Amino acid sequence: MAGDMAVLFVGLVFLTVFVASQILVLPTFGTSRTDSRKLKQRLEGIILARGDSETSILKNKYLNRLGPVERSLESLPGMSRLKTLLEQAGSQLLACRFAFYSLLFAAGVTFMVWVRFHHLIITLGTFMFVIILPILWLKKQKNKRLDKFEEQLPEALELMSRALLTGYPFSECMKIISTEMSEPINQEFGVTYEEINYGRDVEVAFALMIERVPSLSLIAMSTAIIIQRETGGNLSEVLLKISSVLRGRFKLQRRIKTLSAEGLMSAWVMLLLPLVLFLWANIMNPEYFKPLYESPDRMAYLGAFLGLELVAAVWIRFIINIDA
Repeated sequence: MAGDMAVLFVGLVFLTVFVASQILVLPTFGTSRTDSRKLKQRLEGIILARGDSETSILKNKYLNRLGPVERSLESLPGMSRLKTLLEQAGSQLLACRFAFYSLLFAAGVTFMVWVRFHHLIITLGTFMFVIILPILWLKKQKNKRLDKFEEQLPEALELMSRALLTGYPFSECMKIISTEMSEPINQEFGVTYEEINYGRDVEVAFALMIERVPSLSLIAMSTAIIIQRETGGNLSEVLLKISSVLRGRFKLQRRIKTLSAEGLMSAWVMLLLPLVLFLWANIMNPEYFKPLYESPDRMAYLGAFLGLELVAAVWIRFIINIDA
């Protein structure tokens, strides 16, 4: 019995550390959840006002090359949101294939846990935990890609400004960014450039780009470009000013991240301290926790311990989270 409890405790430590790492990770400096909802409504309004389709022309061409089975799977409920998340993470994998691989991986891990423990609750908990791992990985890749995009955007605006000063048209400036800069900004500007070349309205093309890259910095850039195209003015100078503002914002964000690192380290110490003390007490005096191991409510005690750890992690997240 003590051996099974030891295995469960190791799993509990792993789960606590993993979930805490997801909760305590400092947020990216893109859009908040509320801003994302408002942004989605705004994009839908722009697309409907233009009488255009919300689906990318390039995506339609890609889907038309699929077989009938894959095309029908891609139209299942939830696949559209998963496909958007895959695009935001920079993955070209089909949503249905990603879902299939995730289910296959979760089924394999769950089967091994069932063979080891033959416990229904542990097996179901393992399946629920493993099935969300790919989604968490995608969100992490999305955040890293968004951070990289925001870091590259000021340089891209300066490059566009210089290209406009030398006489290049706006569409060619987009193409220059897609060929001269690195991932991920070259891919997103390249897709937008091709959308415009296929006949998509510029405003709708930028709206679809913002949907793929939900960034406040990109919204500022696209809004300035759209206003300039409607009212006229020196677009090169406007882009330079936006680039300067974005660089200052980026420096502020980095400073906030640095100042928040101390609070993040304190959070890790506070969350791991109970686990370390529990392990140390078991090594120094194995008989001390014998009533816990022999208690019929031992799983309830471990569940309460995990719940309190997660509540502490969420509370600390609210403390160290600074919206910039």
